[in-house]
Parts: sequence; C-alpha cells; structure tokens
Amino acid sequence: MSIRRIAVAFGLILAATGIALAQSIDDFDAWMRTIDEKNQSVQQNIGRKDAKAVTADAAVLRNTFELVEGFWSKRADGSDAVALAREAQARAANVTAAVAAADFDAAASQAIKVAETCTTCHRLHRPLE
Repeated sequence: MSIRRIAVAFGLILAATGIALAQSIDDFDAWMRTIDEKNQSVQQNIGRKDAKAVTADAAVLRNTFELVEGFWSKRADGSDAVALAREAQARAANVTAAVAAADFDAAASQAIKVAETCTTCHRLHRPLE
C-alpha cells in the first residue's frame, strides 16, 4: 500500500472518530440537560411528598449518571468525573431509599447532595473540551 493510500485511510479513520466524538458530546450535552431538569423536578416532588414522582426522577438520574460515567471512562482526563458520576448514582439511589422509608427530609438532603456532586464536576470540567 502506498504512503498516500495509508494517509488517506488514516485521515478517514480520524474523520470518522471525530464525528463519533462530536455525537458523544452532543449526547453528553443532552444528558446534562436531563440531569438539570430531573434535579429540579426531584426536589419539587420531594416538597410535594410525591413518592412515585420522586422515585421516577431518581431512576432517571441514576440511569443518566451511568451514561455520564461511560462517557468519562473513555476520556484520558475523566477519572475524577467517573468517580463523581458514581457518587451521584449512589446519592440518587439514596433518594429512592429515603422515599421508600417515607423519610422525605433524608430524601431532600440526598437530592441536594446530588446537585452538589454536579457542581463539583462542573468546576473541574467546564467548559467541556
């Protein structure tokens, strides 16, 4: 294979990788919007003592933070973000557990801790590069 063909093939691989990365960043941005919406919703639903809605919101948070964890696990600069995504998942699970025990004060405390985890990660990784 000629050097030119190798260069063209390598260029195509880089272009395809760039497109995949761009789609991942677009997905990541959508996940951040979902997390922001559900953080607000879970706190409102805790205030209303709507256990069913809180449980649903917390499940979406856990699932979305799993996606975030996967995103950061593929990046060289992501080890702290992976740990924070896991921490957020655990805290969202704690919200569910507190609501299941009808302890809305504990659920509120855990929901605030989820948001604090977000803030910590944003301080480290915003803007996303």
